[in-house]
Amino acid sequence: MGNGPSHRRKHRQQSHNQSHAESICTPILQGDPLVPTEDALWIEEEPSFLNLCDELKETGIFAFDTEFIGEESYYPFTCLIQVATTKTVALIDPFKIKDLTPLYSLISDPEVTVLLHSGSQDLEPVARHLGKPPSSIFDTQLAAGLVGYPWPLSLTKIISIALNHDVGGHFTFSQWDARPLSERQRTYAADDVRYLLSVHDFLKKRLDSLGRNDWAAEEFSKYTTMDCYEFNLQNIVKRICRNKHPRKKELQRIQAIASLREEIAITRNLPTRAIIPPECILSLGKKPVETVQQLVSMRGFPKNMANKYGNQILRAIEDAPSVEPVTLRKPNPIEKDPVVRQELDGAWSLFNAWCIGNSLSAALVTNRPSFTDWYLALREGTQLQHSPLSKGWRKDFSQEFASMITNNHKLTFSYNDLIQARSSSK
Repeated sequence: MGNGPSHRRKHRQQSHNQSHAESICTPILQGDPLVPTEDALWIEEEPSFLNLCDELKETGIFAFDTEFIGEESYYPFTCLIQVATTKTVALIDPFKIKDLTPLYSLISDPEVTVLLHSGSQDLEPVARHLGKPPSSIFDTQLAAGLVGYPWPLSLTKIISIALNHDVGGHFTFSQWDARPLSERQRTYAADDVRYLLSVHDFLKKRLDSLGRNDWAAEEFSKYTTMDCYEFNLQNIVKRICRNKHPRKKELQRIQAIASLREEIAITRNLPTRAIIPPECILSLGKKPVETVQQLVSMRGFPKNMANKYGNQILRAIEDAPSVEPVTLRKPNPIEKDPVVRQELDGAWSLFNAWCIGNSLSAALVTNRPSFTDWYLALREGTQLQHSPLSKGWRKDFSQEFASMITNNHKLTFSYNDLIQARSSSK
């Protein structure tokens, strides 16, 4: 994995060394019927693995997590798989269990509910292996945001909130591909799933009381389409450009090079940055080169990649004018007006308070740029069809806030231990 010890690999090694140092592991929470208290099983033989899968299927609901290394390859390298029911916690060694299909098939079984915390990266190998997406997913991080906790919230913090239990030290960034794993590593890995069924119960009751199960189902549904796990050119280009606003020709070149980079990275199973760093793509978009030698001489451009794929990159630049550019957000010129900017600041702050007063994380609802576009359109008496706030549960939630802007409703805030907000007709 990789040609040499990268900075991140060295960081992993340091964490790995710490995880093998002598220390007392955090005790397991006792007295909760949804928290299994036995030591985690280590699964490295196929009969034990198949028996475990039978148990998970019979239970109909289980917690799932993985430990992986993602910075040295295009596809994350799965090093450990954790599962749990109310009776059992198991750590599956994917270096010994070569065919994970029986487990992955359960994750795509609509009759089996799978619990995770921020699970898209854990689920990607499942979708890739099976060629179809997972089915019945419950993400505790998303659910926490839907009932008023900050988003994104770490698993450690939601365990503390829901169960009043501190799971102690963490070794997320550890050398999970090394063997043997220390007791502290195994404890940490087991804790990632051990408490999820109880956390799920806590959050499910909150969703029930707020009437937001449909919202949760809509939010979780993103995991059940292959789009969630496939290359998304729009998002890739957004990440490369960040806050920059390239001209059309520049954007076409950036897009063409980014598409080629992705193809090469997938073929070689290397991180995209190892093929062409994003800053180099931006530079080539603004000032394209004409020869391979210019690529080789380009600051920050990997010379081996320039020599091997230089001609392909030059062809991508040459063919870029035929590319249909993706749509990137451009700030409305009116945003530069200091009075309007102050209004936008106030509206955004008020919207955040409106979310908090309704037990919902504003960060999960939308971000500042999307809110700005939505607000300015509403202010002018129009609607943005493609805004996140114009569809699904987000539209339902923001409608009362929109009614205030259009002078039909007023918002009222009160404080009694927590901020509470309500809307009423004028």
